[in-house]
Amino acid sequence: MSNRFFGLLVLVALLCSIYVLTSAGKFHIVDEVSLFAVTESLATRGNVDTNAIAWTQWVNSPGEVLGAFASDGEVYSKKGPAPAVLAVPWYLLLQALAHFNIEIGLVQGTLLWNGLITAFTAGLLWLTVVRLGYGDRTGIVIALLFGLCTIAWPYANHFFGESLSALSLLLVFYGILAYRVTGRLGWTWLAGIGAAMAISTVVAHTILLVALGAYGLVGVLATLPDNAENRLVTVRRILVASIGFLLPLLAAGLLLMVYNYLRFGSFFDTGYHFESGEGFTAPAVQGLWGLLISPYRGVFWHTPLFIAALLFFPAFFRQHRAEALVILALSLLLVGLYCRWWMWWGGFAWGPRFLVPLTPFWVLTLAPLVERLTQPQPARAAPYFSASALLSRFGASGLILAGFALLSGVVQLLAVSVNYVNYEIKLRSIFPVDWEDPLRFGPPAQNLADWWYSPVFGQLQLLRENFRGNTNLAWLRADGTTHYLTLFVGIAALGTLGILLVNVYQASRAERTSSSTSRLLVGLIPLIPVTLIGVWLGQAGTDPHYGTPGEGYRAVIADLCPQLQPTDAIVTIAPYYYQIPMNWMPGECSTLPPIYGYAATSMEHLEAEQVLLRLLQSRERLWVITAGLPANDPENSIERWLTDVAYEAEDRWFGDYRLVRYATPLRLLQNGVNTRLDISLGMDTTPQVTMIATRAPASVPPGAILPIEITFQLEQPITSNLHWFVQLLSADGYAVALIDTQPMHGYRTFPTLPVGATQVERVALQLEPNLVPGVYQLIAGLYDPAVEGGKRLQLPNGKDHIELGAIEVTP
Repeated sequence: MSNRFFGLLVLVALLCSIYVLTSAGKFHIVDEVSLFAVTESLATRGNVDTNAIAWTQWVNSPGEVLGAFASDGEVYSKKGPAPAVLAVPWYLLLQALAHFNIEIGLVQGTLLWNGLITAFTAGLLWLTVVRLGYGDRTGIVIALLFGLCTIAWPYANHFFGESLSALSLLLVFYGILAYRVTGRLGWTWLAGIGAAMAISTVVAHTILLVALGAYGLVGVLATLPDNAENRLVTVRRILVASIGFLLPLLAAGLLLMVYNYLRFGSFFDTGYHFESGEGFTAPAVQGLWGLLISPYRGVFWHTPLFIAALLFFPAFFRQHRAEALVILALSLLLVGLYCRWWMWWGGFAWGPRFLVPLTPFWVLTLAPLVERLTQPQPARAAPYFSASALLSRFGASGLILAGFALLSGVVQLLAVSVNYVNYEIKLRSIFPVDWEDPLRFGPPAQNLADWWYSPVFGQLQLLRENFRGNTNLAWLRADGTTHYLTLFVGIAALGTLGILLVNVYQASRAERTSSSTSRLLVGLIPLIPVTLIGVWLGQAGTDPHYGTPGEGYRAVIADLCPQLQPTDAIVTIAPYYYQIPMNWMPGECSTLPPIYGYAATSMEHLEAEQVLLRLLQSRERLWVITAGLPANDPENSIERWLTDVAYEAEDRWFGDYRLVRYATPLRLLQNGVNTRLDISLGMDTTPQVTMIATRAPASVPPGAILPIEITFQLEQPITSNLHWFVQLLSADGYAVALIDTQPMHGYRTFPTLPVGATQVERVALQLEPNLVPGVYQLIAGLYDPAVEGGKRLQLPNGKDHIELGAIEVTP
């Protein structure tokens, strides 16, 4: 193996290890959740919906929602699909390991994905530097500057699409550059793949491809054969290069159109709410100031290294005019694009996240300076670290670069060490938000006079006030827990990989090296970050943010997973605990049906009712999970609605969490039988309740859920709070399934029911999977739990129950 390949492997492993060690293991912004929900849907069900967080559709204003409703009420993310799609193999690998009873948090593990993307971007940047004619030493330094001294580092620990955008655009640039250097047409295909990834991540980045395409076209024309009179060769070369670049791009464009059509029924509907205020509507001056200069989001505040890039850009321009013009064009286009975006500041974020795709290009412009600084120097008599020696060795420009790099690295370290979201929340109290119209909200700390309120200094405030409480490191939790094993393994990994990279640096020269490395050592390098990831995941999984094993939501999951069937659906009414099922359920459940996440008040919206009605007609069971809500809570519109249309079979509590099992009318629609009864139950031979009719399936298989409707009316006022019992009896009178409930499962009581009015009670019985096939008797009755022994109402003949009919359990 070549020294360069080995060095790239070490570089990627080193950066991955740093990103793992500085990962929070949590979502920072709900935008990340939207993308993750797409990855989860694709990996577990082959779908692309974000129904698991449907509640996010009803927030402060239509312009802030994270997705859009399709015509059937399903929710889909408005984000470009590429980041979610490309993360699926990583997610599936983690899920496969979790199915071996290895406790791996799938949210925590998937959040490491962009760290790998960013590390690969750094490696590609090294190769780009070499393509420009510089040495491997320069490539190493530029890659490290990108990976550790720019906002690329904080975003390596997020599940945003910006990291993939940076890699995609750099891939286009590298492919075209390699073609210009080598004249090999195959490189245009690599550029085309990068372009396809870019527009599949952010469609608006199509405008950037115009500049990159022009750079490629000039390259094609520059490499035409000398005998230009041979028109056939000329046309063929242009045609092949164009196909290589455009074919993947066109394929991606067509797939995006199909993706839009499948979601929203239109080839051009992306899910953004332009009619509600989203769009390129911000004043350009405000956006330019905010993205570049303002203390709040200014790029130079959050990456001081870019000041050096700006200062030394002329040197890069003199040596690489075409590439400098491309970088300048990309910068003007992207900044010009997002300075007009309605929320140019990107919501809660670290620095100008929309400019993350430019970070590798801006760092690349430092290559001429770094090349000069990395050249071997003759020995000097003066002390190496004296001021004169440093000035002589590096010059003023080198010291300027080193100073900005050090400052920039410190800023990024602050960003990943302390949770910047806490300061964003604090800023909203210092600069109040008009929540009546959030689209009018102007971001805080915009004026230079507000410099002290910059999030960069905000990190220092959080650090000073309560570092432990504001920590953003998974191994150093706010509850006082320190995972020393993760820290020890991480330090060992960084030390080992750091030494290896230094050795690669020392062995490198400006020219291509021919030294080689053993295949055994090359094969061992990936094991270092893999080991760290394994240890990190094992200890990060104990974070109470994701629940405690055997308690609460985790207990619900443990109880639910073995019972799930493909014909089920799950409805959660726990909008602030979505991370718990996302982290654990796909790993613990061998079968994972669709999940719909709503808030207690979601039935106020037509889309929620539309979805639930469809589930009642297509699914056999619904599992409802609530958090922090009492049973029969009048504000729980979902449960109240289900009581009228579904059939409750079970209601269990797990601390503050509740798991309710419902049958849908599906089996009644398929083979339901109506039975007329007209039988009265009463106390002391006085009729009180008449059962008018019942409806139940004629037959069901073992393990099925049995929906039952009982139509009844009161013959006289009832003062006792009677309870229903419904049982399925075997031939020897043994109850194989039963339920005990109040009218409408507690939403009503018998004393509140009107006399003479027809009422319908809906219940369900869950049959055991090993139930012996045969004919069973369905019975029902009423009893008074306030009377000792639970005295039952009786028929005139003395029986204390009514036989509703026979149910056949089929093999």
